[in-house]
Amino acid sequence: MKNIRKKLFIYLKIFILIVTAVICLTKTDIINGAVSDALDRCLNIIIPSLYAMMIISSLLIKSGLTGIISKFTGNIGKILFGMEKIVFTVFTFSMFAGYPVGTKMLCSAYENGLIEKRRAEIFCGLCFGAGPAFVFGCISGQLYGSTSAGNIILVSAVGANIILAFFVSIFMRKNCGSQKNTSEIKFSADMLTDCVIGGGRSMADICFMVIVFAVITEIMNHFGIISYSGVIFSKITTLDGTESEQFVKAIMDVTAVNGFTYGNYALLPYLSSLVSFGGICVIFQISAVTSGKLSLKPLIIMRTAAAVISFFICRIITPFMLSDETVFTASLNVRTHQAHSPIPSVMLIIMTFILFCEYEKIKTLRQE
Repeated sequence: MKNIRKKLFIYLKIFILIVTAVICLTKTDIINGAVSDALDRCLNIIIPSLYAMMIISSLLIKSGLTGIISKFTGNIGKILFGMEKIVFTVFTFSMFAGYPVGTKMLCSAYENGLIEKRRAEIFCGLCFGAGPAFVFGCISGQLYGSTSAGNIILVSAVGANIILAFFVSIFMRKNCGSQKNTSEIKFSADMLTDCVIGGGRSMADICFMVIVFAVITEIMNHFGIISYSGVIFSKITTLDGTESEQFVKAIMDVTAVNGFTYGNYALLPYLSSLVSFGGICVIFQISAVTSGKLSLKPLIIMRTAAAVISFFICRIITPFMLSDETVFTASLNVRTHQAHSPIPSVMLIIMTFILFCEYEKIKTLRQE
């Protein structure tokens, strides 16, 4: 029976792949539009918001600075959350660094023997956050034109992580072991170059995944799956059909939040839950970062719980944090957002590629 289910699942994947190929060949206008929209988000939003932070996070790991920081802050994490010293540093940093960064740092700590596998898998569900670069660049700046909405989303997401960390500490505190000292700091030009190239590769992985999920979402929309899901979601929420459909698209890829109605503050709790969950696209990105070394089941469960907690935190704090913007909200004039030029992002991609090629040549010459 188990073999039959396994074979049926394989046949289902083959069928989906064939249908996708047919759609890509026959509905080129739909696919072109999806790819174009995703590429626009990558060039105008994702790369400017996340590229620098990807480099900085990589430098923090390779230089050993996280180990130094954990010496001064680690005891706080152990007392409050039952975390190893380095885990608390990762937990704090990851909430402001971007989605894949926390998992990338934990995976590195596990490979270096600083944390057990099971604990690394569970903490991946906590060391998770969009960060100010994404929240203000992709959501607050795109949908509201002010920082207040971004502050609310950040407070909701961080608050959800902290509440979840307190709950998880009940089970994790008992097995919190000692940790090797990582006090040696290393920094060199080669390390910086490696981090720049690594950041470029990571951004390429993220952007390609965003483009793929844009195509998948558009195919689902073509078959009415998005519309049907939107109808169901609108029945259990206060959102209308259009917003519900956009919410389903954002669950697939959180960068699609720029498709929501401009200036609608009633959407903030839903946006907060989306940011806390991260979306299916982000989960696939994290899966690529772990390369199968860590299970993602705890992460999915914990991010779902964080999304619910973030929703209610946002509902509670929004009236207080928006009290000074009542007049502005009432007299809001909806306007079309003018995106920045994609040329800087394109030039950044080209320069990173040139750097990658030249660095590979230098490494080859050194080996010879």
